[in-house]
Amino acid sequence: MQTQRINITLPNDLIRDLKRSIPDGKRSRFIAELLKEKISKRNNLKKEWIKSLKANSKLYKEIAEDWAPLDTEGWPD
Repeated sequence: MQTQRINITLPNDLIRDLKRSIPDGKRSRFIAELLKEKISKRNNLKKEWIKSLKANSKLYKEIAEDWAPLDTEGWPD
């Protein structure tokens, strides 16, 4: 696996906790694994959200049609 060095800015208390918890030489791997997990969860949530929207699209359309007459109620003719 190829790697690349980047510079990031983190709050001082987070850096302190990282240094206390994770030994030298293991921090990059630790951070990389956390980022990979977080990104994967985010992508999965997005996929599940889209799947849910598609699965419920008929219901959403029916609800919109039921309420459509009220959209123009009270407007001048």
